[in-house]
Amino acid sequence: MSDRNGLAIETLEYVSRSQNRVRILETLSAEGAVSRESLMAETGVVRTTLQRNLIGLAERGLIRERDRRYELTSAGSLVAAGLSTALERVGAAVRLRPVLERLPADALGFDPNRLADATVVESTPANPYGPVERHVASLSGVEHARLALPATGANQLEQSRRAIDSGAVFEVVVTEAVAETVRTDPLVSDSFAAIADADSMTVSVAEDGISFYLGVLDETVQIAVYDENGVPTALLESTDKRVREWAIDRFDALERRSEPIDIAE
Repeated sequence: MSDRNGLAIETLEYVSRSQNRVRILETLSAEGAVSRESLMAETGVVRTTLQRNLIGLAERGLIRERDRRYELTSAGSLVAAGLSTALERVGAAVRLRPVLERLPADALGFDPNRLADATVVESTPANPYGPVERHVASLSGVEHARLALPATGANQLEQSRRAIDSGAVFEVVVTEAVAETVRTDPLVSDSFAAIADADSMTVSVAEDGISFYLGVLDETVQIAVYDENGVPTALLESTDKRVREWAIDRFDALERRSEPIDIAE
């Protein structure tokens, strides 16, 4: 590692290790030259802590004092901008982790930064069915749903029936395990039979390729992942256009290599 890289890492570590220092740089970046009293008010940092951090930032050439006011140096402006970007990306990674860590490494055919604004609903002890409830609720009012399902349930099928009765179009690809469930499990077989013959409903079975739930519900893409017992752990929603294009392409590929379901087997 070069001395330059080592200094950069030390500077980044110094700044990012303290929320107070991050707040100081963010405040100066947003407001320009600021007095010490205003910095205290803006950041909520007590005087002694503020003074210590101001000295440390100045020693690293990130800020300077002029006429009893503090401002970023050019180097400080670069660090503040880079830090903001890094925090946004790391924050997005942390928020998306419950979904991304369970997806196959080659699952996403687009830049993951496209998911920066995505919503994630995670299963928690307080709400273990959060992902399922979000998915089922999203079926209400849908006009065109494309669903690749590694699992299904009675609530999902009932909400799908209501949407179909209201004129929605459903294209569904399921695993053989799901197909067997709708053939034999009385908890879902009746609900499935009630919608299987609808003109606006097509269901086919894919031998492989459905390792996670993928849904395109009008303009919204959903991705859900499961634990080792097949229980949904997290659901992601995105309205990014590139993500939607990828999702439709992936669904169409699954549908092309699937076969119509035979519930009489």
